[in-house]
Amino acid sequence: MQDYHDIKIIGFDLGHGETALTWVRADNQETSPQSLLINNRKSQTTAIAHHPKKGIIIGEMAYLMPDATVFEIAFKTRHFQDIAYRKNIKEFVNAIYQHLIDTNQIQVGDNNYFFIGCPSGWWLEEIESYKQLLSEDCLPNATVVKESRAALMHAKESGIFTIEELQKSVLVIDIGSSTTDYTLVKGMSDTPVDFGYDLGASLIDKEILKKTLACHKQYREGREEILRLGELLSDEEILHLEEISQLEKIFASNPLYKNRCELRCRKAKEEYFNYYESYEETIVNVGSEDIQRKFKFMPLVNGKTMNVILSQALPELGDKSWRDAFSEQLQAIAQKLEKQDIQPSAILLTGSASKMWFVMEICQQIFPDLPCKRDGEPELSIARGLARWGRVYIRTSWFTEEISQFLDQELTGIVGNHIPAFLEQLAAELANGLVDEVIKPSILSWRNRNIVTLSNLESEIELKAKTWLTGGDANNKMTKTLVEWLSSVQSEVREKTDTLCSKYGLPLGTISSKTIELSDRTGNIPTDISLNDFTGLSIFVGHLVALIVGVVLAGLFHILLFTGIIAPIVGIIAYFLGESLVKETDIPNWIRKLVPDRNIDELAYQKKPELQQKILETLTKDPTIAIKLAKSISEWLKESVQEQANKARLLIA
Repeated sequence: MQDYHDIKIIGFDLGHGETALTWVRADNQETSPQSLLINNRKSQTTAIAHHPKKGIIIGEMAYLMPDATVFEIAFKTRHFQDIAYRKNIKEFVNAIYQHLIDTNQIQVGDNNYFFIGCPSGWWLEEIESYKQLLSEDCLPNATVVKESRAALMHAKESGIFTIEELQKSVLVIDIGSSTTDYTLVKGMSDTPVDFGYDLGASLIDKEILKKTLACHKQYREGREEILRLGELLSDEEILHLEEISQLEKIFASNPLYKNRCELRCRKAKEEYFNYYESYEETIVNVGSEDIQRKFKFMPLVNGKTMNVILSQALPELGDKSWRDAFSEQLQAIAQKLEKQDIQPSAILLTGSASKMWFVMEICQQIFPDLPCKRDGEPELSIARGLARWGRVYIRTSWFTEEISQFLDQELTGIVGNHIPAFLEQLAAELANGLVDEVIKPSILSWRNRNIVTLSNLESEIELKAKTWLTGGDANNKMTKTLVEWLSSVQSEVREKTDTLCSKYGLPLGTISSKTIELSDRTGNIPTDISLNDFTGLSIFVGHLVALIVGVVLAGLFHILLFTGIIAPIVGIIAYFLGESLVKETDIPNWIRKLVPDRNIDELAYQKKPELQQKILETLTKDPTIAIKLAKSISEWLKESVQEQANKARLLIA
């Protein structure tokens, strides 16, 4: 087993609004993640400031730096081509890394592995761009993990969910500052079904800023609609109309002051939702912001203003309120899952904004039968989950490496060894079907004079054979043969993977066979064999059908008809009329009656092995058929085994 004693795993939750870091050692499976402190706090505002003397300042210290020339907040986005964004994010990450070194929380010489979270709604290309951005002159050994995975890992290891609950479907709702991500994780699959929306709690911060100025303005204009400001503030604390106008100009020309006031609004919002029952009438007091030493800005947040803000139509949300947008999105998620016949077993709320009281209320309205769970410190759950995930990731690196070697080096050989048995069984099934469904009915039709000439009989057999081979009955036979054959292949694959499971302490069968289910539909085209997830293989089997139609049917008539019971009749006609007229002659009924049903059954029984051999020769004389089939099956099984291996990460402790 690998020696993990010198590896330090760091979970880095770089959020749009807040940032937190935790760490664990790879060699200790039992310890809970510990916080790395930035400015002596477990979590920090995602903020960066440039100071003319002190340089780059981050987090709360940036917020408290009055002489900063630049002050940026909420700069985590997916706009990777934006130069300002790239500059801000790299400076912020580098400053945090340097702070950890300066405070001796990490050492440069250590094996530090960083696992950074990203929204679940990001595409793979965006995740790769994010990783490259953070790896360039920033963090060593950086890996990007979807935050929903981290949330579930933390929920599993901290006991919020049992492993049995996680084996089912869990809907993870991550409400952040810039986005709300809905991720359905089915059976701990490493490829969640993601729905990401640009519904962030920072929109509420911006509205608090607007509503605060609006309340001051309404008071001075004598038309108060939300608050009776005179009962809450002294006249000296209420801004005059000219001051409001000047503030709006300052915000428009200097984002630094607007950012500082928005951040003050965020603090008021968080304080309100932490103790909302205490602030129904009372204004939340988080201090005031000094603007150019001329104005004091204090957010006006209480139950009345927050209710207006949450109910107000916002252009950013398509003229829906924040509360209605969240409710509609969750309702859309429920409908999507219902269409996919998926019923979640539970809901996990994460992200600091999940503390908003109405979030759980709406979840319980739309999913009334599901338990809705939330970590006690949702602002830290992602960072803790990232560290936990990183520990499992590192500890399973050898496991996945051996699985990959098995897939690359042995799987194709295992499948290839079973190919002859599959082709032989397929030939037998097709021969049985052609004789029973095509040959016998056609000869009976000729015997009963529904088909006039042997030439017509030949054409009828070829037409029926082609129709049968490309239709639903043959489709089902090939599917049945393929499924039965795959079970034997998968048994051998399972033996190999069970050995690896035992080696790494996993329950036997952890890497189990992929479920194969026949579809209710049967197509009439040769590229459809009615297997839900055999797309590439279906196309290949379609090519086999075309090959059989083209080669076998060309000799089918002569194999089956000009021998056996019809041969004497053919000989008599050829003697009297000439061989060239045999196939075009309308043989009298009394001669046709010489072919009884029993003889037709005997003919079919005798000729099945010959037809089966002919089909098998057709399938095996081209060596590329077996190669292509082995490759198609191997790719499908490789996907299955890799999927199971990824699930095993959550089981390895």
